[in-house]
Amino acid sequence: MYSRAARPLAAAFAAGAAVDSQRRARCEMRTVTCTGNTAHTHDVRKITFQMPQPGRWTAGGPIVNMLVQATPELKRPYNPLSTDENGSFTLLVKRYENAKMGTVLHELPVGGTIEVKGPNQQWTYKQGDVKHFALVAGGTGITPLFQLAQHALANDGAHVTLVTFNKSTSDILLAAELAELQTKYPGRLTVTHVVEGGLETGAISTTTAMLEGAVSTQVVRQGKPSTQLLSELLPCPSNDVKVMVCGRPPMTAAVAGPKNKDFTQGEVGGILKSLGFSKSMVHKV
Repeated sequence: MYSRAARPLAAAFAAGAAVDSQRRARCEMRTVTCTGNTAHTHDVRKITFQMPQPGRWTAGGPIVNMLVQATPELKRPYNPLSTDENGSFTLLVKRYENAKMGTVLHELPVGGTIEVKGPNQQWTYKQGDVKHFALVAGGTGITPLFQLAQHALANDGAHVTLVTFNKSTSDILLAAELAELQTKYPGRLTVTHVVEGGLETGAISTTTAMLEGAVSTQVVRQGKPSTQLLSELLPCPSNDVKVMVCGRPPMTAAVAGPKNKDFTQGEVGGILKSLGFSKSMVHKV
């Protein structure tokens, strides 16, 4: 006979089995199917995949990645755009010249499949410890920072300042998605897009959109990473400020100092050091 006393034990076994199943899923390759592949800019596409089972596989944020495998020899990690998509995930993929993985994913048809493994939590923090996130993104380095922005705005009271660096206005990523966040969380997300060309020298333009009755404002200005520019755009150094930097290695090194050869954080350097930010205030994604 199944006694009441045995029920908690049975429930514990069931919970343990569920956790073990989730752990195995994170450690094993799974086949996912492309359900959408659309142009986002001239060399970036948004590609959506359906997971074999429903569920929020990326839950746990605030920054996670996944290993994407096109062939046993061709694999690399990507950050999905959201950590709370139910049964699916979307990648923002740039195709560089002669890039094998970018070419495969850009040309993947709806119904095509790839293998994925994950999620892997890249970074986390204790809720309430950060009052102001300052996010500095170069190109597609915006994807993990976009994850973090969504997480912080939805689950914490922190303000978020995002500064993106791109070659031209045609390279700006996720402007519409950022506008949606600005209207959903009024007054908590400040966005500045810095471009190397496409504007007159020293020009600053403001893009304002009305979404669902709320106003979204994003500033576009010409420039490159510099002490003067970031001193204007970032909050002052403080123990409750966290600066997150993600981009190609030269950009990360210029802004925050290089990572170590083993990809650990290394010391803070570059522009952020000159502005007075300490190692505990900075993270290189």
